[in-house]
Amino acid sequence: MLIVKGKKLIFKSVSVGETIKFGERLGKLLAPGHVIALAGELGAGKTTMVKGIVQGLGVTDRRAVRSPTFALVHRYEGRIPVYHFDAYRLENAQEMLDIGSDEMIYGDGVSIIEWADNVSECLPEEYLKVTLIAVSENERTIEVCGYGDRYNKIIESVVMGND
Repeated sequence: MLIVKGKKLIFKSVSVGETIKFGERLGKLLAPGHVIALAGELGAGKTTMVKGIVQGLGVTDRRAVRSPTFALVHRYEGRIPVYHFDAYRLENAQEMLDIGSDEMIYGDGVSIIEWADNVSECLPEEYLKVTLIAVSENERTIEVCGYGDRYNKIIESVVMGND
């Protein structure tokens, strides 16, 4: 179920499969330079969402997608490069910059940052924030908010089903 409140999209997912499918719809709309900031508690489904997004970006083996908690960043090859960051263990934004994140975020691919709130200073002025909230073991509320015109257009496309 999709609900639109102003510039925010709210999606109710009742299964892992629905969360992945939503991420896939989103991934199909992404282009080089897009940044997705993921937020949510442990177990909220951030990595599950990433699996869907990368599938939508043409990564054929979503099983290769795993949380880069200890590696800090994974790169996947799809129709464009995908950089998957995990800022859970980072103490501050400088540690994110120390791994060269700015070159990837402002580069030729799509950047997806789990625990983005921990390194908000590293986010560009415009990005798409996806917040996952666990309602029960399988249910999730997914809130999508665009910061910038091109991200608001992505939200509109998801609502209209233009993927």
